[in-house]
Amino acid sequence: MWVATRLNHRPLAPAAAAQPLPAWVGKTVAYAVVISLSFVLCYVTDYNWPTRSGNLSILLFVAANTYIAANHLRKRFRFRGVQLYYTWLLRWHCYLNTAGFVAACFHCYTTSWANNWLWLSLVLMGVLTVGGFLMRFRYPPKVRKGLYVLHTQQVAFLLLLYSLLKGHYVFLWLP
Repeated sequence: MWVATRLNHRPLAPAAAAQPLPAWVGKTVAYAVVISLSFVLCYVTDYNWPTRSGNLSILLFVAANTYIAANHLRKRFRFRGVQLYYTWLLRWHCYLNTAGFVAACFHCYTTSWANNWLWLSLVLMGVLTVGGFLMRFRYPPKVRKGLYVLHTQQVAFLLLLYSLLKGHYVFLWLP
């Protein structure tokens, strides 16, 4: 039987099934999209670079931590059949928080003033971000539990918010 061939008259191989992309490709594309959009957002604003990077950091952290509020609402009202959506939100929670921390470091580097409250907030932000990032890796159960407890402390989050607001002189009337 004769089969349609190409160039050297060998039979064509059957079409192979499409192989899924490795996980690192999707992560790299996600980071590239977030970073590219972030730089575009920073460039089109009419502020200086320290203000641009600070605004970007706020935007990324608010977008990333929408997952936390949505998860509390899901547990409070017992929504069903939305786990796939929350898994997707958790993935973006990790990407956007990491990008937000990088923007906050750039903001800290480019600004001309700092105080102890701002340094405390940057350290807390780094601890929470790195702790959350490390939770994605496989560690022994005791280490993972410690990272989870550290990352999910509401006291640390509230102290972070207080130190950010106090450091940026929003709360002048508080001690």
